[in-house]
Amino acid sequence: MVLHPDFLGQATKLDGALTRRVLIALQQFAEDPNHSSLNLHPIEGDRSGRLHTIRVNRDVRVLLSKQGNIYTALDTDHHDALYARALRGRFLTNPSTGYIGFAEPTADVVDTTEAADGTSGRRQTARTEVKRRPFDHWADAELLEVHLDDREVAALRACADESDVCDLADLLDEETMDLVFELFEKTPEQYAAQTLDPEADAEDRLRRAIAANGATNGLSQVLSAEEILKLASAPIEEWMVFLHPDQRAAANRRYDGPARVSGSAGTGKTVVGLHRAASLARRFEDEEDDPRPILFTTFIKSLPPVFENLYARLPGSQPGRVEFIHIDKLAARVCRDAGQPARVDSRSVDAAFAKAWRATVTPGTPLVSLGLSKQYVRDEVTAVVKGRRIGSLPDYLDVARTGRRTRLTAAHRAQVWLLKEAWDEEMAVRGTVDFVDVLVRASEIAGSLAEPPYRAAIIDEAQDLSLAGLDLVRALVNGAGDDPPDGLFIVGDGAQRIYPGGFTLRQAGLEVRGRTTVLRTNYRNTAEIIASAMAVAGDEEIDDLGDEQRRADAPADADRDGARPHYIGCGSLNDQLVEAIRLVEAATEGDAGVDLGDIAVCAATNPLVSKVEAALGRAKVPFIDLKRYEGRSVPQVKVGTFHRAKGLEFKMVLLVGLGEDEFPRWFEGQEAAEAAESVSMQIGSLFVAMTRARDQLVLLGTGDPCEPVARAGEAIETTTT
Repeated sequence: MVLHPDFLGQATKLDGALTRRVLIALQQFAEDPNHSSLNLHPIEGDRSGRLHTIRVNRDVRVLLSKQGNIYTALDTDHHDALYARALRGRFLTNPSTGYIGFAEPTADVVDTTEAADGTSGRRQTARTEVKRRPFDHWADAELLEVHLDDREVAALRACADESDVCDLADLLDEETMDLVFELFEKTPEQYAAQTLDPEADAEDRLRRAIAANGATNGLSQVLSAEEILKLASAPIEEWMVFLHPDQRAAANRRYDGPARVSGSAGTGKTVVGLHRAASLARRFEDEEDDPRPILFTTFIKSLPPVFENLYARLPGSQPGRVEFIHIDKLAARVCRDAGQPARVDSRSVDAAFAKAWRATVTPGTPLVSLGLSKQYVRDEVTAVVKGRRIGSLPDYLDVARTGRRTRLTAAHRAQVWLLKEAWDEEMAVRGTVDFVDVLVRASEIAGSLAEPPYRAAIIDEAQDLSLAGLDLVRALVNGAGDDPPDGLFIVGDGAQRIYPGGFTLRQAGLEVRGRTTVLRTNYRNTAEIIASAMAVAGDEEIDDLGDEQRRADAPADADRDGARPHYIGCGSLNDQLVEAIRLVEAATEGDAGVDLGDIAVCAATNPLVSKVEAALGRAKVPFIDLKRYEGRSVPQVKVGTFHRAKGLEFKMVLLVGLGEDEFPRWFEGQEAAEAAESVSMQIGSLFVAMTRARDQLVLLGTGDPCEPVARAGEAIETTTT
């Protein structure tokens, strides 16, 4: 058996139980193709003679292509839809372009890349970009020798890709099309060496094609029945790296400058980023002979080891060619390698800020009169002044404070600047700097390097990075020069920003028009889960690296249906924890299709996470804190804050602490605009946590649900214990 990415993409749209049944049907077929329940039979009307189906249940089928003793699982869908697709295309390989896939007419395939004007580009095959054409392995004279005429040869020469070949059916008769597909797959030597066993020849060609080009086309390796069975019960980590064919164009496309992938929660942005890294690693090794690695970085400290282990699961990945590292750790290393090590002592940084605050923000001064909290002003210094690399008070007075809602007058900003200078002086006395200071210093060093140390960089969750962090990554790829082709790949969604501050791509001097892909299909969540998350947080205003909109204005269509998310009102926090443990135990009993490692229990704060872990420990339920999770499959419930869950997904998610008096958190005396900004950020983190759920989402709280959950109305079922 071989698994085609169309099959994997479609299988992930099914609910968990049906996905498992599809894979079990494949496993039964691999063990016994004549199993009576499978009803293997060819598709009537398929001129290739390759396409067959097997039965999963009364209505669902799996589409297979048979070549010798190899069966490729192409798709799985309801009977009528699957048969309609089967009769539109053919499963083909091409020795000229390296293509392996199910080729269909142009009207049936998709490209999600936006044109420069922001509209959708031409719908085209989502495939690895190639430089060669489908019939470049045939000379004109050779094509004429096999009884094609000049008009037909010209038509073949005009084909740029496999979809164009399928479109020839409007021009040529059936017998000629059969010959065209045969020539598409064979070299002149193979065509001339006709044997008595064409099936064996087809199997041999497919095996060699998979070995050479299977990974770049998204195919699995040839799998045994035992390996298929393992996949049927695979943990969530196996499904987190599947790239849907609709996403492949963005991962494999050649860009003439910086590129961006955006899209709502669940659209697979990180998966595209991981496959982009794999695609570039293979291409740079083959074409450029450039030993420099590819950088994959993010702001979330716990994610790089997760991404590294997920990347290692990709077929044909080259782990030694891609470096996964947290942005702050990267900055510290750049400084250290340049002989300018930067010491960050968090306690000394805090003490320095406290002393600077006492000396600068005194009674009667503008910031005191405004009523802002210390944390808000501290974030202003780190996220806006330093994060945006603002070098003078006049520049700060002029800057648009992207991502901040509280208005600051010139007097307020002048005092913020005085606080910043006093804080810097106090840190210098203590021999320390803050993390953002390291980013700024590292970006200056990187811009002066004789040769950039990375050939390309992928930034995941880019909306949480500071401008100083973006400048650092950019300099590590560009040096002092311009942005190179295929250099910078930005992945992110402003709707999932959970940290203060922000910037726009225009402020960064970064141009991605014509090189932006917007993913519009949610492959992770059920329709009910994404609808509930939008109902909770969709009205919130967001800034998506310069594009201002409501979160709900950029929805993604979900292809799967499931149960409505459920809010359970309990009598106390302890009752919530008891109920959460009961739900975990119930979900993992019998043949429910959920393992402990597929479940996450999350909360808004670290103290509440500690209480969850204590309760699980008392109940002897194995768990792992998300701070220590590295993307490897482990039979333990994942536990962490809403923030720590970012970038991950789980089959089942339980969120605790969402009662009306528990969430969001309010602070006594907080200025109104600051409070609104704080609440907005908290609701954003809840949105992120809710959208981590693939199949099941349960929210728990004490008493009635909090206002954000209550306003979701019928989108969330509500009960009390």
